[in-house]
Amino acid sequence: MADLMFRGLIPAFPTPLKADGSIDENGLERIVAYQIEKGASGLVPLGGTGEATALTAAARKRVLEVTVSAAAKRVPIIAGVLDPGFGGALDTGRLYREAGADGLMVIPPYYTRADQEGVLRYFRALAPELKLPIIFYDNPYRAHIVTAPATIARMEEERLIVGMKASNTDLYHLDQLSKLVSDRFCLLGGQDTLFVQQVILGAKGGILTSASLLPDYWANVQMLAETGRVSEALAAQGRLNPLMDALFSEQFPEAVRRAFAMLGLPIGRSLPPVGELSLAGEARLQDAVNALVAAGALQTIS
Repeated sequence: MADLMFRGLIPAFPTPLKADGSIDENGLERIVAYQIEKGASGLVPLGGTGEATALTAAARKRVLEVTVSAAAKRVPIIAGVLDPGFGGALDTGRLYREAGADGLMVIPPYYTRADQEGVLRYFRALAPELKLPIIFYDNPYRAHIVTAPATIARMEEERLIVGMKASNTDLYHLDQLSKLVSDRFCLLGGQDTLFVQQVILGAKGGILTSASLLPDYWANVQMLAETGRVSEALAAQGRLNPLMDALFSEQFPEAVRRAFAMLGLPIGRSLPPVGELSLAGEARLQDAVNALVAAGALQTIS
C-alpha cells in the first residue's frame, strides 16, 4: 500500500466558545488533547462542525494557532476552507498556511455555481497560490454541484489535490472514483452513517464529526472493515446510530457541543443562526450518550 499523507480517523471538531462568542482557548486545548489521546490520526478544525463560516478571520486564525500549538506535531492539522468564492478562499488558505496548517480541506465555489470545467479552473488557480496539500471537500449538499469522478481524478493527475473527503451519500460515485485515482490518493470517508461502506469501496480513513467524541471506537470500526470482518464492522457502526441520529437531526452542530458537555467537557453554545436543541432532541441525545457510556464506548471526562 502507498504511504499516504493523510489516513485513518481524522475528527472534524467543534470550536470551543465562551458565553460572549469569543474563542475558549483552554477548552480548545482540552478538546485537541482529548481527541489525540483517544487515537485521532489527524484533526480538522474550522470545518462545518467548527462553524468556520460564523467566525471572523481573526478568530479562525487564532483557532488554528491554538490547535497547531496544542497538537505539537503529533498529528497533521487540516484546516477547512469553506469560503464561497475565489478571493475569500485565497485569503483564508494563506491565513491558515501562516498559522501552521499541514493541509487544507477546500470546498468548490458555491455562490457562482461552477460546471465541471469551472471546478477545474478554480482549483488550478487556487492550488499554486496556497502551497499546501489540498483535500477536495466533496459535499454536493453544501456546494450545489456533483463533481464528477473524472474531474476529481483529473485534479489528482494535475497535482492540484492529494485526496478527498466524501461527504456524499452516493456510494456509486465513490466506487467509480476509487477506480480512477492512484494508490497515493487520500480517499477519506465523510459520511458518518456510511463509513463502513465507504471503507469497503476504498476509503483509507474518514473525516467524521462523531469521531471527535470517540475516535478510538471509529478506528476499530475501520480496522474491522479493512480486514474483511464486515459484519462486525457494520454491527459496530450500527451501535452508534442512535448517537448519530441525535447529532445530525437538528441544530447542527449544537448537538455535538451538548454531547461534549454531557461527557464533562463543556465547550459553549453555537453561534447564530444555530439555536438550542429542543427538549426532545436534548433527551434523545442524552439517552444515546448514556447508552454508549454504559457500554464502555464513551467515557466521561474528568
